[in-house]
Amino acid sequence: MKKSTLLRLFRSLTKRDIRELRKFVRSPYFNQRGDVARLFEYLAEAIYREEEALDKDRAFAAVWPGQPYDDDLLRLVMHFLQKHIKRYLAWSELEEAEGPFVQLHLCQALRRRGLDKLYRRELNALKKSHEQHPYRSVGHHYLNYRLHLERHEYDLRQRRSGGENLQELTSELTAFYVSELLRYSCTTLIAQKLSRQKYDPEMVEGVMRLVEGSPVAEAPAVRVYYQAYRALSVPEEESRFARLKELMEQHWAAFPPDEAHDIYLLAINYCIRRLNQGERQYIREAFELYRKGLERRLLFREGELSKFTYNNVLMLAIALEEWEWSAAFLENYKTHLPARERGNIYRYNQAILFFKKGDYGAAMELLQRVAFQDVLYNLNARCMLLRMYYELGEFDALASLLDSFAAYLRRQKALGYHREHYSNLIHYARRLLGMAPHDREERRQLAREVAGEKAVAEREWLLEQLNTG
Repeated sequence: MKKSTLLRLFRSLTKRDIRELRKFVRSPYFNQRGDVARLFEYLAEAIYREEEALDKDRAFAAVWPGQPYDDDLLRLVMHFLQKHIKRYLAWSELEEAEGPFVQLHLCQALRRRGLDKLYRRELNALKKSHEQHPYRSVGHHYLNYRLHLERHEYDLRQRRSGGENLQELTSELTAFYVSELLRYSCTTLIAQKLSRQKYDPEMVEGVMRLVEGSPVAEAPAVRVYYQAYRALSVPEEESRFARLKELMEQHWAAFPPDEAHDIYLLAINYCIRRLNQGERQYIREAFELYRKGLERRLLFREGELSKFTYNNVLMLAIALEEWEWSAAFLENYKTHLPARERGNIYRYNQAILFFKKGDYGAAMELLQRVAFQDVLYNLNARCMLLRMYYELGEFDALASLLDSFAAYLRRQKALGYHREHYSNLIHYARRLLGMAPHDREERRQLAREVAGEKAVAEREWLLEQLNTG
């Protein structure tokens, strides 16, 4: 039972989910088996206790006291409970869905039952409510299309024609399709650069030509994603990015926060691509996008700021030597970090700030208080310690660190290309550590090796140490 799908589902439930699911399994509308409800109650308590509480024998004895163990019966009831949990999760998603789509389903039900007067009242109320909604995102056009389609279906049943709103239906479908295609084409362009996957642009290029000069181009969702695709597809043309920023500034409030968040990330990814080409002026561009996204609360997911965003913002601010802003940012936004990792993330980023400012004592003290779960954070922390030990002349501590660093790399089975980068760093750091202080020829030779190495972490720092020794 401990490794069953049922328990994986159970462990994903929040306390609120368990409260609501209890009503679900107790309702005869959804469940008529008492043993399913009893198993649910047992697991709702046992999931927070010791692992032994999740043994099949103990669970069976709790659900069917005094009855001989029957594995087939337990498996059957586990299957039923798992099915109810899945149904509850789907039901809860429906309840949390935007109100208009729930009301749209109501309109469909009323139409199919021939309740015309009530149908028209509900559909008109839904259309009026939707028109007053501030967002003009991809979802706005999709719902408009569904509303026109619903009215078309009603008119067909009433008059056997249904052609009065076909232009509006087609226009909204086109706006939805075009904006959605451009949206995911932008994501594909980014993914293509990261994974080198093949991408056939023929379809989207045809849509780009369709948009130019078409009335659909006036829709904010189409305008923004059209320009984002133009910028990402030909990043060298800076005017395209400038136009994208103008449109984002003009239309950001026309998108729900999650979608606006994704648009900001498209623009930030553009900046990262230019940064990777050595164009350092895009540090400021990326920083300003992050700053505006934070001020407008567009970079949060369900009220939380991801540890990656927190770190990315800090690194950009440090690159711009915005020291006071960096310190204030770490303090002001730490309460928005995921609760389970908040302390570790905060201390880790504080350590980076102290390290970059040259306060090695404070940085090392903080790193000693961080319990790393993220492998890349662990690697980066070890790199910081490596540099600090060397620059402070703590060579015994450095030698010990290099041994533990190498052992850590051997234990990690899924490092990919990172393994080579960090293994080479350890190799060259050991040679640097064992080098005679004034042997300039040996230092020049090692510098040539480091410069010619394709994969090595902290290359610039290694070269700096070799060229200043």
